[in-house]
Amino acid sequence: MILHGGRVSPFVRRVELWLAVQERPVERRYVSDFDADFGGLLAVNPLGRVPVLQTDDGASLFETSAIIDYLEETAAPDRRLIPAAGPARWQMLQGISLAHGIAEKTVALIYERFNRPPDLQWPAWRNRIKTQIRNGLLALEEVVGPEAAPSDGLGIAAVCAHDLVASRFPALVRPALANLAGLSARANALPAFAATHPPPA
Repeated sequence: MILHGGRVSPFVRRVELWLAVQERPVERRYVSDFDADFGGLLAVNPLGRVPVLQTDDGASLFETSAIIDYLEETAAPDRRLIPAAGPARWQMLQGISLAHGIAEKTVALIYERFNRPPDLQWPAWRNRIKTQIRNGLLALEEVVGPEAAPSDGLGIAAVCAHDLVASRFPALVRPALANLAGLSARANALPAFAATHPPPA
């Protein structure tokens, strides 16, 4: 399989980590959807967005949730990272959705701060996004608890969201979110997580 995406996207990172935890071989192709030609992404995704996973049979899958669904469905039962059914599944999917929303809002704030010209920025809108991120992190802190594992679907999604915020807007993770900070530390002690950690801004 081939995974297309950059080094900062929490969505690309989540797919890459999912593949690593499931011990699936994958070729990484580093591209940027900010390039003039979308980094060649239009050839594999008409939206020109990341991540894109090309499967062994040549299909192109895009949007994180669809890719994860494919990986879960095609994995051996003992390699699946989300419970198959019941309350445990719904609870994990809700936690993953919360982490995904935090990541989306953080990407939106990155665009506002680093890509939009300063004279076109709207401080009230930025503050609103910061409030959503902070509230999301506080809720996720309770969801993951003190002993969350980085090797399941919730752990991966939570680490990807937390680490992106911490790398770009560290003030939003203070005061310390002990559960998320501990989960991140345990995760990033593992080679797959350390290798995909978002680079400093």
